[in-house]
Amino acid sequence: MIASDREVYLEPVFERLEERDILSQKCERSLLIGIQDEGDSAFEAENHLNELASLAETMGIPPVHTVMVKLRKTNPRTLVGKGKMEEIRDLVHEVQADLVIFDYDLSPSQQRNLEYDMNITVIDREEVILDIFADRASTREAVLQIALARMQYSLPRLTRAWTHLSRQRGGAKGTRGKGETQLETDHRMVLKKIASLKKELAQVRKNRETQRKRRRSLPVPTLSVVGYTNAGKSSLLNMMTGADVLAEDKLFATLDPTSRRVHLPGGRQVVITDTVGFIRKLPHNLVEAFKSTLEEAVMADAVIHVIDISNPEWREQRKVTEDVLDELGAGDKPVLLVFNKTDKLDDPEELHHFLNNEKHTVVMLSAKTGFGKEKLEMGIQEVLEAELPVKSLLIPADKWDIVAYIRRNSVVMVEEYVDEGIRMEAILSAKDQKMLNEYIKV
Repeated sequence: MIASDREVYLEPVFERLEERDILSQKCERSLLIGIQDEGDSAFEAENHLNELASLAETMGIPPVHTVMVKLRKTNPRTLVGKGKMEEIRDLVHEVQADLVIFDYDLSPSQQRNLEYDMNITVIDREEVILDIFADRASTREAVLQIALARMQYSLPRLTRAWTHLSRQRGGAKGTRGKGETQLETDHRMVLKKIASLKKELAQVRKNRETQRKRRRSLPVPTLSVVGYTNAGKSSLLNMMTGADVLAEDKLFATLDPTSRRVHLPGGRQVVITDTVGFIRKLPHNLVEAFKSTLEEAVMADAVIHVIDISNPEWREQRKVTEDVLDELGAGDKPVLLVFNKTDKLDDPEELHHFLNNEKHTVVMLSAKTGFGKEKLEMGIQEVLEAELPVKSLLIPADKWDIVAYIRRNSVVMVEEYVDEGIRMEAILSAKDQKMLNEYIKV
């Protein structure tokens, strides 16, 4: 985290809101509450609770105990029934927890009531993810995006940060005057801050779009690496480029997109961009705030979808990623499926029956050991050739304007002089294929 950026964008919002920053509270022991809804299997609920435990570890507040609650009926006041709430309260004292985390999206009133009844800080899954993102942000754009998401999350929860609601502020020019509560004033201040953050983000997004256009003006295909958090996306990029992109065995190690140029066998060049990882129930405010970052996937020529095949929940994680891509408008992009972390499998051969029925090109990979790197490169070429095929052209010797156009707007693999003119092999967009059709030789 860049401290100065955080001070600028998360500060005077204010100091009272920062008091709700779980990371600043020095909590050390969390009690996790898993929720098994009707329709959820015990296996699914347990895996979701394990994921919450990983989030808590990433947050730096490891769980000391977990509780699974079978939720047959939702209590509008506290989510769980009175008896279960009292059981959790007793357990808090027994295990000496200083934070309770629900694997559920609590309403503002439910959070407030649970905290009041149990006399302990209570947060939900969304707040955990927001705090992790806030701690991991390292660029101005990421800090702005997360500040906006946290403000939008905090707005309906202001009463949790303020215990002085009865305090009155005297009248002042431009305000509602005598009798206005501190809460109303703070509510207006947060709305003003949200508007300010949106304005700043609009400018940052404009700059990103300029950079994106500049990159796309280069005649080089682009691919975006997507996948569930901790699937190994950054490790894949490091393996292919030798670059040192942050790759930790942690959730959300990457928040900012990183682009690298890669030379494939045969001379073809591509630009590959790493992106923020997805997760089950990714907060809507984060999806909105990170839209310009996630749009890297929308703008790419193809998508490399990385899946942690060693995770028993990989099918659900795959669906989560595909659903987010659909939401972003990138669901119809050409896809290369990469089943990563094969080094953790006892018998990778077990997957072959599944791979034979897969509609996408599939690569088995271990970014850690380098196993499958050559097949990955071949898979990228296969996907790109289907989307942006290499075409053979014969240009008459007097058509130098056509030759110049192809050089400017495509990746030229071969260019040589022959008796009939200039023979070229180049990667052409669909538009250019149509325009240059008379020069293309089958």
